[in-house]
Amino acid sequence: MTRYAELQAVSNFSFLRGASHPGELVAGANVLGMAAVGICDRNSLAGVVRAWSAMNELNEGGSKIRALTGCRLDFADGSPSLLVYPSDREAYGRLTRLLTVGQLREKKGACELRWTDFLDHSEGQLALVVPPDHLDERFERDLVRIGGELSGSVWLAAARRYGPRDVKRLSQLSALAERSGAPMVAVNDVLYHGPERRMLQDVLTCIRETCTIQEAGLRLQANAERHLKSPEEMARL
Repeated sequence: MTRYAELQAVSNFSFLRGASHPGELVAGANVLGMAAVGICDRNSLAGVVRAWSAMNELNEGGSKIRALTGCRLDFADGSPSLLVYPSDREAYGRLTRLLTVGQLREKKGACELRWTDFLDHSEGQLALVVPPDHLDERFERDLVRIGGELSGSVWLAAARRYGPRDVKRLSQLSALAERSGAPMVAVNDVLYHGPERRMLQDVLTCIRETCTIQEAGLRLQANAERHLKSPEEMARL
C-alpha cells in the first residue's frame, strides 16, 4: 500500500485563502487513506486545535489518521516562505513565541515576521521551503543559505499543479535541491478538501483581491486541482 502524508494544506483560518475547515481536511485525508495531514495556516496555529479534535474523533471510531501540527511562515523581508513543523513540545513553545513576536508588531489579526526572528526560534523546527512561482537566482541563493543555516532540518517543497511547465519546474527544483542540500519533498499545496470547493475558493480570492469574478483573470487558480489526493494519485503524479 502506498503511504503519503500531505504536508502543505491551509484551512479557512488562512483568511480568504483556504476554503475548507480543518476538520474537513482531516476527514478528507482519512477517507483517501492518507497516513497524515499537516494543517499549515499562514502565520497562525489557529486551525491546529480543530484539526486535532477531528483526528481524535475519527480515531475513536477506529481510524488511524494523524493531524500534524504545522504553520506556514511568510516573511516581511522577502525571505522564502516556510512550512514549519515543531519536533517536540519545546519547539512548539518556541514557534508560539515566534508568532507572538510577529503579532506584537502589527494590528490585531496581522503578523509581521523577519528571517532573523525565525533563526532566534528555529531550534527543533523542521522546515520545508516553499518555492515562489518564478524560480530565479535570488531564490537559489536564499535556498543555499537556508540549507546551511538549518542543516539537516530543511527540505524543499515541490508540487504539481497540472500546468504546462510542471516537468521543467520539477527538474529545476530537483537540481536546486541537490545544490542546496535541501532534499525535495512532494506536496500538493492544498487549498480545499475536495474539488467541489473550487468555486468558493474563487469567491474568497475575489474578496481578498477586491475584484469581481469577471475581473479576476489570472488571480484565480488555473484549475480545480488544489484539493487532497489519494496516496496512489500522488505517487502517480
